Amino acid sequence: MLTKDLLKFSRRGKYLRPGFIAASDPALLQLAENLLTVYRDQEEGKYLSRGEIDELLEPVLKSNKDLKLARGLNKLIADRCEFAQAGKFDYPARRREIFLKAAELLPQTSGDHEQFRQLLIQDADCGAFARQDIFADLPENETLVKYRPLFPRELLERYNCAQVQGLLLNAAELEVKVAAGDSAALRRLFKYLKFFRLLAEITRQKSPAGESMLLKISGPASLFENSRKYGLQLAAFFPAVCALEEWQLKADLKLNGKVYRLKLDDSSGLVSHYRNFSAYIPEEIRLFHRLFKQKVDDWQISGDTPFIRDTGPEIIFPDFNFRNRHNAVMYLELFHRWHRGALLRRLEFCAANPELPLLLGVDRALLNSGLAEQLETSVYFRQKGFLFRDFPGVGKVHQLLKENQSSIHTDLQSKSK
Repeated sequence: MLTKDLLKFSRRGKYLRPGFIAASDPALLQLAENLLTVYRDQEEGKYLSRGEIDELLEPVLKSNKDLKLARGLNKLIADRCEFAQAGKFDYPARRREIFLKAAELLPQTSGDHEQFRQLLIQDADCGAFARQDIFADLPENETLVKYRPLFPRELLERYNCAQVQGLLLNAAELEVKVAAGDSAALRRLFKYLKFFRLLAEITRQKSPAGESMLLKISGPASLFENSRKYGLQLAAFFPAVCALEEWQLKADLKLNGKVYRLKLDDSSGLVSHYRNFSAYIPEEIRLFHRLFKQKVDDWQISGDTPFIRDTGPEIIFPDFNFRNRHNAVMYLELFHRWHRGALLRRLEFCAANPELPLLLGVDRALLNSGLAEQLETSVYFRQKGFLFRDFPGVGKVHQLLKENQSSIHTDLQSKSK
């Protein structure tokens, strides 16, 4: 992802326009190829250090007229690299020891460098450390050990997408409108929402042009805490949007004390680099599925959940789907530390629909945002809700499933779609 100093955009009144580039431009493709070539050396067994890579990159970067663009492309490549960390030595402390020992031994060698080096290496306290690179902990000496390659055009396409992602780190609110015709694509989009622990107010809209879904997601600029982490997850969600065939996006951005509007749609030519979502399931969700299947035999769990909605336009997309041997179904929706607004809306919705087959799991971190009283006074939450820390426990979920199974209806046609 691009940092603020690498973003390129223009202002037109209250609107911002990202500085997109042409991914088919021959000159830019050559620049991308030149940058990628520097990192490809490690594939041939030439394990370069950061310092060596920077030295090779310098002429490539400075030869380009648009230095910010070149640095931005390089940042995206560097994000795909893994560098070896130094050993377990306390390098600063050990360097101090060896320097003090060197000062003690130097007068004994009469300026003979090789004699001085041998005395230092043979020293019982400093010898082992002195035989190594005593500056291996410095960033410029870290060695490139893994690099995830990509093609020049892919790099240019990612650069365009990263321009939008960098701006969304300043979003106060994000609205995404998508066509409702492709249910498989919608489910994939909503799974990305859940993967990045984002909650959206989802409503179905009808117009002469067809049916659509409107997603309203709070942005990081609207939060008081954990805004940076939330902003990164919102930005990471964006490529899932531009993977759709038809989409529109509006976002209010706070920059330098002013509010600007960003508007984009599928005509912008943005290309998503998200391919196979099934490979990107969070470990905590995998663990919950595994433990539930091991410990519970009267309910089955599934990650595939339907949309749930009342007679109104709002739609709920739960995190988990549970079914027992009597074909009764119940769902679980999780609310994490930055989901305060979404939780308040859900409590209100559930209070008006007490028969809803939906359990509510609430991260304890939300109690610090003034929600303790609302949860204590909610009849629905006392019956179908629970608190957790970071991620729910299987035992508590199973307990609530058993307690509420008598009130679950097997026919959910009126509540789901």
